[in-house]
Amino acid sequence: MTEHPVIALWRRHAPATQYPPGVLGVPTPIAGRSFFPGGYGLWAAEADRSLPDFPTGGVMVLGHDFHSESGYRESLERGRESSTQPTWRNLADVLQRAGIPLERCFFTNYYMGLRAGTGTTGPFPGAGDPAFVSHCRSFLLDQLQTQQPQLIITLGINVPWGIAPLSSDLSDWGARRGLRHLDSVGPVRRDIRFTGLPGFATNIVALAHPSLRHASVRHRRYCGLTGDEAELAMLRDALIGINLAVV
Repeated sequence: MTEHPVIALWRRHAPATQYPPGVLGVPTPIAGRSFFPGGYGLWAAEADRSLPDFPTGGVMVLGHDFHSESGYRESLERGRESSTQPTWRNLADVLQRAGIPLERCFFTNYYMGLRAGTGTTGPFPGAGDPAFVSHCRSFLLDQLQTQQPQLIITLGINVPWGIAPLSSDLSDWGARRGLRHLDSVGPVRRDIRFTGLPGFATNIVALAHPSLRHASVRHRRYCGLTGDEAELAMLRDALIGINLAVV
């Protein structure tokens, strides 16, 4: 029997060497709905049933990092991340309003591992470790190769800056961090190709982080629109020509 693609990804997400100071490995995946690598990154994942199909050719929703050590353990005990937390609540709302089926999304992160302790804000502890960053970037390419997403949705200001070195098509995203910068250079990109993935191209759109959506989205500007309307227009433009129906 062929191993489920997301289980295979989870088995190889950890770096070959030890994690940098302040970063811990994920001991075991959360069975229910949760971002990868804390869990399997699938909307319909539940502890009492088999994993749903992997959304090959769907949407990759790419966050910054999973959570703290303590937050992970709370979700593990619960069996899933809380659906009422701002990230999941606001993200599900905007994706559904844009017409994106949640079952066709793979919810994952740029950095692998957990923040030691309880803190969840500020720079990721492993961001200054070149070997670890290289591993996370290589593993992101692995995830892209596995899923072949038609659309990548980045969350927050750090992910666009982090993935810019992986594609010459995104070099201006790496010039500086910030939503205003992204809006000025273009938050929606089509036919983006990545170094090391010949034959693969995808669309990308950069959104405000859903945990701070109501505070951040008001600053968005796109095609004469502002705020929430601007981000919805970004998503809808990024979806042009994409079919997210299950094949």
